[in-house]
Amino acid sequence: MNTRVDWSGVRERVLAVEEAERRARGRGPLSYPLFEPVLTAAEIAEAEAQFGVTLPDEYRTFLAEVGAGGPGPALHLSPLCRIDGTWGWLDGGYHWLLDASGPFVETEDWADQQRATLRAAGHEPTTRDEDIDYLDDYREAFGDAGDEAWHLERARGAVPISDNGCGMTGWLIIVGPHRGRLRDRDCATNPPFEPYLDAKGDPHTFRTWYVEWLEQRENAAR
Repeated sequence: MNTRVDWSGVRERVLAVEEAERRARGRGPLSYPLFEPVLTAAEIAEAEAQFGVTLPDEYRTFLAEVGAGGPGPALHLSPLCRIDGTWGWLDGGYHWLLDASGPFVETEDWADQQRATLRAAGHEPTTRDEDIDYLDDYREAFGDAGDEAWHLERARGAVPISDNGCGMTGWLIIVGPHRGRLRDRDCATNPPFEPYLDAKGDPHTFRTWYVEWLEQRENAAR
């Protein structure tokens, strides 16, 4: 049996610390909502049915009790929203759709995954490039669709959950053995996905990641 994730008071604490920071800087109240509206149980079920997944408990309860997007670690959380009848995560103006066809591939296993994909397409991989792995092989195997195939497969099973600024992003794993864990990605062409770790060096879950960020803001505001 799953233990219910408790988000009680978190939304109010975020709003309070935001207000305290604005007062400290001599700014007036915000003229717009900080959080996107929460999602109903029916809306969450519809999004899950579209992708054929059950969202990690900590994240799905956040959507229902705190908001579909809003303030978060770094800049903000990518909102889960429906555009033209399709659910996806709004990231820098791009509506990201989860590819749930397979598990998220960890950085250390990515090269093996690429070779398997290329061979399944009838293309024997050449020498792996230090910066872009087998991207040139994808271009040869898939033509004009090679770049898109490479990028989409790299993030399969995960979604961009936070905008960290300057092209850096946080990712939430939805499919695979590390479902519910977070990964950090820099802005280079082919950066690794690095686990978010807490102060003890343990991998963050969505809730520990979010609450740690909130506590750090509250401590700074004091």
